[in-house]
Amino acid sequence: MKRKNSVLIVDDDTLNLMELASILKSEYMIYAVKDGTSAFEKANEFLPDLILLDVVMPDMSGFDVLSELRRSEKTKDIPVIFITGATNSDDEIKGLAAGAVDYICKPLNDTIVKLRVRQQIQLLNQLRKIEHLSMSDQLTGLPNRRSFELRINEEWKRASREQTPLSILVVDIDNFKKYNDTYGHQQGDAILQAAANVFSGALKHPSDFAARWGGEEFVMLLCNTDSNGALDIAEQIRKIIETVEIPAPNGAATNITVSVGVNTRASEHDGTIDEFISRADMALYEAKNKGRNRVCCFEMLYEKKTCEDSKVELKIIFVVDDNDTNLTMAEEALLNQYRVIALSSAEKMFKAMEKFRPDLILLDIQMPEMSGFDAMKKLKTSDAHADIPVIFLTGLSDAESEAYGIKLGAVDFMMKPFSIPVLLNRIKNHLHIDELVRERTTQLTERTGQLARRTEQLIQRTGQLERLKNGIVFTLADIVENRDSNTGGHIDRTSVYIQILIDAMLTRGVYSDEMRGWDLDSVVSSARLHDLGKIAIPDSILNKPGKLTDEEFAVIKEHPTAGERIIEHMMSRTGDADFLHNAKLFAAYHHEKWDGTGYPYGLNDTAIPLQGRIMAVIDVYDALVSERPYKKAFTHEKAVSIIMEDSEKHFDPLIAGVFYEINDQIMAARDKLSQKDLGDRHEKNE
Repeated sequence: MKRKNSVLIVDDDTLNLMELASILKSEYMIYAVKDGTSAFEKANEFLPDLILLDVVMPDMSGFDVLSELRRSEKTKDIPVIFITGATNSDDEIKGLAAGAVDYICKPLNDTIVKLRVRQQIQLLNQLRKIEHLSMSDQLTGLPNRRSFELRINEEWKRASREQTPLSILVVDIDNFKKYNDTYGHQQGDAILQAAANVFSGALKHPSDFAARWGGEEFVMLLCNTDSNGALDIAEQIRKIIETVEIPAPNGAATNITVSVGVNTRASEHDGTIDEFISRADMALYEAKNKGRNRVCCFEMLYEKKTCEDSKVELKIIFVVDDNDTNLTMAEEALLNQYRVIALSSAEKMFKAMEKFRPDLILLDIQMPEMSGFDAMKKLKTSDAHADIPVIFLTGLSDAESEAYGIKLGAVDFMMKPFSIPVLLNRIKNHLHIDELVRERTTQLTERTGQLARRTEQLIQRTGQLERLKNGIVFTLADIVENRDSNTGGHIDRTSVYIQILIDAMLTRGVYSDEMRGWDLDSVVSSARLHDLGKIAIPDSILNKPGKLTDEEFAVIKEHPTAGERIIEHMMSRTGDADFLHNAKLFAAYHHEKWDGTGYPYGLNDTAIPLQGRIMAVIDVYDALVSERPYKKAFTHEKAVSIIMEDSEKHFDPLIAGVFYEINDQIMAARDKLSQKDLGDRHEKNE
């Protein structure tokens, strides 16, 4: 019988609780509670499919309950529909933002309640079906690799927490490719399905788990099972599958066999999950190398070798040769000193590399499907495997073959039949060389990392110095502006205007070659110091409320050269050749005129530095549109008209032309700054 979906109803009003239960009880399993604390407890206990949650309750509000549910790993994904008597859209927005999936308003309407609950339950069931499909192998019905990877994480944590053993079986159907090629894929599918049925039937405990790992390979997790128990189950599976008869297309029955690798995690110190699986794989390869149709356990085959009171992990050697005699000879010679994985073809070598990374490869040259030379070429195209040392094993004695193999990247050649002592000595030497190379590479990587960290520190320090420099600039500019009561906000405004003007000039290609090397942020920042020389002007003249006399104006005209001298003095102390150089040009030349009638040097045309010519336009514009004790502010339109009339007299005609084209942007920026200034003053008065 299909299990009903469950709904938890939470409402402090008994009548509402009974009404909702009555509406829904025919379709769903109903749980009901009257307060937030009980709601959280019941949700954790029963894990309902949906929660109907009243917003206003005495002990905890619905919002608080939802927040608690979302913080719990067990309940964070349970959909919640709020039940409320309020029609305030702000509350609904707040609830949906907090994670509710819907709202139902009181008084309750039976049809609306049923439809909205049904919609969420149907959506939930569809999502579960999709999730199930995504976690299942469609051919065998077993969980797939993705499902296994999630499950092993859970069981690994549980084994650590409860201090219990965890075992894994990696099972491979023997000679599956040959069987598949002989009888066809449909028959191959029948074998996979039959094997999957055996694995499912072998699960003894509810927490045990079997999955299809991929291709003809399966994996089983045995919880709270030690190595002896795991070996018993593995042997039972091997024997059962050996007796299973698969009907063949020719009418005769055929049998299959499996090889099984076993590994057990006995304590929390037994490595990582990847190592746990990898060791079972090693045992599986050993079972296949020993003749297939057998069970091998990592614990028995690969013990760690003790050397000078320290435990050293044995290095992995791949021996790749299509000749069984050569494989057996090499394996017997190396087995006591190395972890040996014997492989009968290059194709099997590359498949094994998906699970293991060998420290060295002994590779036969003459093999039927892929030669050693072709395998070597493929190895060198892989970033993960290109640096693995390869020794060719060959019956070829010509110098040309040896030279070709060395050119491809082999580290050595061994002639067959090989001498075991010579083979062991060469393997030892090449592993030592490889270890030295890796040590030097690690040292170089660490040194590179140190340099990268130092570079990052320098970048951060540079940023700090840049912020410090900008802070000093703003402070100096504020000092100048605070002394001159007639030009409040002038520096802030001109900084904004000059940014707009320079951007427009670059866009239109006006003096773009000359500005190509500029650090624009630095240039704009340095423009704030264009009136720095006013520090040297007496307050009586600088803040005079009326019109200046000729003598007083002559003193004012000294501020460009005064600013120039101050900045040159700063340059001699700091050596900042870029930022302060730009500041000096803004300060010294912003009162020069295109026709040569300006001050302090009477320069004309392009003899005036570009910084001065740009600031001349911006400085005059801001003065024209600003009120002074001796004049009223001009309108923006009038100020633009005056600047255009003085083009080719006071101003560089190209710069004045760009200013005219973007004067609407300047006006918009001025209006925005004026509004900000009003807001700041209002806030200050408050």
